[in-house]
Amino acid sequence: MPRNCLSFTRNAVPVVSVRIGARRYEAMIDTGAFISMISPELTIRLGLAKQGLQPVISVHGDVQDRDVTLPPTGIAEFEIVSCKAVISNLNPLKRGLDLLLGVNAFANRRLHIDFGKGRVYLLE
Repeated sequence: MPRNCLSFTRNAVPVVSVRIGARRYEAMIDTGAFISMISPELTIRLGLAKQGLQPVISVHGDVQDRDVTLPPTGIAEFEIVSCKAVISNLNPLKRGLDLLLGVNAFANRRLHIDFGKGRVYLLE
């Protein structure tokens, strides 16, 4: 079973580099999020078409946000499947991110986060 890992700052929030097309983006991995999120700016840069409305429950209450389908995204040696992402302002995270990968991005994969070593392992 191949074991691929990505590095992030030890004992911090897992922010990793991912590939979409020929470009790299910084993405936060959030296993507490049932759906991925993408900033309006990256949605425009990637030319993603808005689709339906997705209910999202957060600490700020229930909201309905527009969603898009993320293109295949390269993470470590894997390409994760296309998945839905809610268009959302990620500025409150205060990390300068345009992408948050929720559990839906890792369908059919096992994910292990080692905060002490600063590594995210993806397993088939």
